Amino acid sequence: MNRYKLNKVAGIVLILISLLSISSGNANAQSVRSRGMGSAFIGLSNDESATIYNPAGLSQIEGREASIQAKVNERDIYEWQSLAFTGHIYEGQEESRFSITDYLENNILEEPIPRRAKYSYGFSYTQDKRYEGFGALVGGEYLGVKRNVRDLQLAFATRFPIARRMLAREQLYGGIKFRMLNVDRYVKAGANNSRDTLSIGAGLMYHYNDQLSLGLTLDNLIENVKGDNVKEDGVSFNIGAAYEVAKGTVIAVDGINLTESCDSSERQYRIGVEKKFVENDFTMRMGSLNGTLTIGFGMNVLPNVRVDYSYYDGDIITEHHVGAHMTFD
Repeated sequence: MNRYKLNKVAGIVLILISLLSISSGNANAQSVRSRGMGSAFIGLSNDESATIYNPAGLSQIEGREASIQAKVNERDIYEWQSLAFTGHIYEGQEESRFSITDYLENNILEEPIPRRAKYSYGFSYTQDKRYEGFGALVGGEYLGVKRNVRDLQLAFATRFPIARRMLAREQLYGGIKFRMLNVDRYVKAGANNSRDTLSIGAGLMYHYNDQLSLGLTLDNLIENVKGDNVKEDGVSFNIGAAYEVAKGTVIAVDGINLTESCDSSERQYRIGVEKKFVENDFTMRMGSLNGTLTIGFGMNVLPNVRVDYSYYDGDIITEHHVGAHMTFD
């Protein structure tokens, strides 16, 4: 079987598994890879989960990517699954003419210059379902409540031409995200309620060089909330940075809701490390999500397919997540 047929078969399998995943449960939007890094991903955002963390990061991805992921332990009290993909819209075919960039790429540079996309897009859908058993363990707002969350996000991004010299690594990306969030709460003794939120957020990502990148996002810039006990969450200001300290080793740091203006989440600090081994076929990850330990790993099982695992050391409930990630030419 040649590579094209292998990609096609793997893609069909991925889509079928994704459809089965959608039909079985509900969501909180994150990725297995980022979870292993303490969810510190705003300044990195270099895979399909950029749709969730920083939409501007979609423009730095080469080719197309897709993933499916799920929480695998204690699903009788807490289910979670997600899928995401990203793609690009390229500039039209240019007329044949001399280009200094093409000359350098074909005659001098060791590595070819990646094809630049004019626009990039991403889609993610996550499901999160927590039963009464979850509330019995953690208490608080979950006590005696079954909660069902559906989270759909669609993002677009582009690259701004700010480089001041030929072949410069300095880049600026911008993106916008549309989010549709539905939350249903079922209470045994009391009134049930639901909440539908439509919101728009934005993100920026600045690559200073091949090692350092900075990210910024603003969530809920525009927000429309409908349902019981309606209250808008407010704008959330988030920043992040990623630095490649050595080849294949990246440290990422995030600050979430720094202004504490968003009622839906508290201020958080996240830090994570990712280290690639064996010609990037195996990756180890470790992080801290507001003081809680996270670990994970990724392994390439095919040239274009990677499996991921993450562990979240919660005080009451530990979480194990697995995912499959696929790249397309």
